[in-house]
Amino acid sequence: MAKNIFVSYSRREIGFVDSLVDKLEDNGHQVWLDYRSLIPGTPWLDQIHKGIGAADVILLVVSKASLASQNVEVEWRSVLEQKKRIILLVFEVVDLPSELERYEWVDFRGSFKAGLLELLSQIEKPIVEEHSVPQTGFKMPGVVWIALLLSAAVAILSLPGFWTLLIPWVLIPLPYRIFKRNYNFLQVQAALIFLPITYVINAAIANWDGVGGLQETLFILGVLLGAPLAIILLFVLRSSALQRWGKEQATLPRFANPYTPNNPNPKPISFYIDHAPQDLKIAQMLATTLEKYGHPKAANMQDARTVFVMLSRFKNDSEADSEKQVVFPVIVQTTDNISPKLSKVQWIDMRGGVRRLDAIAQLLPEPEKLLKALGNRPRGAMLVLPAPVAAMQFFLTLLGVFAVGSFFKFALTLFTLNLPDLLKDSSFVVVSILFIFDLVLMLALLFKMNQALLQREGRLATFKNFTWALMGVGVLAFIQTLLGLSTDNIIIRLTGAESSASGMVTAFPTLAFIFGGIIMAVFLGVRYRDVQSWFSPSK
Repeated sequence: MAKNIFVSYSRREIGFVDSLVDKLEDNGHQVWLDYRSLIPGTPWLDQIHKGIGAADVILLVVSKASLASQNVEVEWRSVLEQKKRIILLVFEVVDLPSELERYEWVDFRGSFKAGLLELLSQIEKPIVEEHSVPQTGFKMPGVVWIALLLSAAVAILSLPGFWTLLIPWVLIPLPYRIFKRNYNFLQVQAALIFLPITYVINAAIANWDGVGGLQETLFILGVLLGAPLAIILLFVLRSSALQRWGKEQATLPRFANPYTPNNPNPKPISFYIDHAPQDLKIAQMLATTLEKYGHPKAANMQDARTVFVMLSRFKNDSEADSEKQVVFPVIVQTTDNISPKLSKVQWIDMRGGVRRLDAIAQLLPEPEKLLKALGNRPRGAMLVLPAPVAAMQFFLTLLGVFAVGSFFKFALTLFTLNLPDLLKDSSFVVVSILFIFDLVLMLALLFKMNQALLQREGRLATFKNFTWALMGVGVLAFIQTLLGLSTDNIIIRLTGAESSASGMVTAFPTLAFIFGGIIMAVFLGVRYRDVQSWFSPSK
């Protein structure tokens, strides 16, 4: 028999909860889950109490984060006050409040499938527990042990890529971070994809230097073991089991969208969009879509029945009256400084990009359906960026990593030579100083670009200026390559060697800029609207 189920949880366990709710709904149960069920523009705490009141069964996900959450405590205490049936889902063992120790429980620390079967049976037929809720001991799904072993092997085999800086920073501590459920999936994915490329680069350098032996062995190990294990680990981390295991930053972005509206002629609702100047483009996109579906734009905020408040670093409050109007907070940029008045009202999340404006326009008269069409997996206080903006940030980081890494590898090569003799040559000293100056200038420019990209302010925060700055990075990367090759020629002249290709490593930033730039241009072209809405209007 189908039940109405309310799920109380911490967003640190969103991957587990998301998968659990899918299974419960597949078995015919109606599940109240905040990011799928809340009504935007309405105080969320009142809705939670109503959701608990309408539920037949409350599932409390037990973990360190959930038992430490004040919001979760408010929920389970409300359950106890209403004398509702509650089942504890043990995700992690933790000392329970005495009030919760006597309730039914299901252990999900090991097999998710076994725990789910037990839970489905228990929902249908309550049981009297023979044993108390486990509050000590440690269990972990078997696939997590596999991920730990794979990540440890990949960490060791990634050592030849130490010069990239990014790879050791991400992959060496990965086993510990998997154990603690606290890894950034997107960073790890980028490092695993990039790892095989470093083997190829190392092999190329070994051939240029005429070095065999150790480097050839490392290349063979990398190709035969490192690259395959990295690919296998990536698939394991993307598996449903690991997605259930990790905290919110370890999960893939996911949109709920179980409801697709089909209402081309909605009831007209007058609206007003309250926004900061930096969010003008997003406001214009929304206004254009609303007007296309027949909603009239009010001349001022007071005359509007509905007010959209665009929340970002530049705006955290509004003069809209939530007692007389429907107020929709729309989060367009990660910020933790939202006014108490608006933080109590359920929001629309557009941090990941401007999406489904047509759904907002069609469902404006029916806000209870909005999150069913727009809801995406909560990501807590972590930084959330639109996909093309996140890609640009990674591109800038990769350029910086290549610039520093190639210089580091080049410097190590120089130290294998007779450095004191090289320093006596004035041309070598001049070119080396120019090389270092160019590197510092490139890194400073990349830092300022990254800062402007994330904060959306400053001279580089417009798309035009940002593009010019990116071209400047490309020029500096090319100059670095020329200076590296010039240094290489000086080494050949001073040492009398027939050939020396150690300076070719300085071509890596230029190659990364060219190939990465082409991929980035195609991606930004496909997702141009997100890019357009993110950058500040040109002045």
